[in-house]
Amino acid sequence: MNDQPNHPEKPMTMEEGVNVLIDNARQGIRQRYHKCESRIRKSPTKAVLGAVAAGYLMHRLPMRAIVVTQVRVLSALTPPALLLFGAAKLFEFLQRQERE
Repeated sequence: MNDQPNHPEKPMTMEEGVNVLIDNARQGIRQRYHKCESRIRKSPTKAVLGAVAAGYLMHRLPMRAIVVTQVRVLSALTPPALLLFGAAKLFEFLQRQERE
């Protein structure tokens, strides 16, 4: 019934959690890349037409304004993200001190 072992596992640290997320993201990107590559090999004409259409749209869109907006949003969200990361590390440190 219970698939969990009887011995308690050591909780993951912040770095381990981030590393797991990064590894999962890399695997997902690799899979999507191979899937995209196989679609391109099956239908190169569609791929070229799609690339031309994407290039045309990128030329027509105000790319500078989009990039500036992304930088502004990123710079607004960075301080709270760093605060949360610091708080998580402090919590992890306090838990480790409590166990010792």
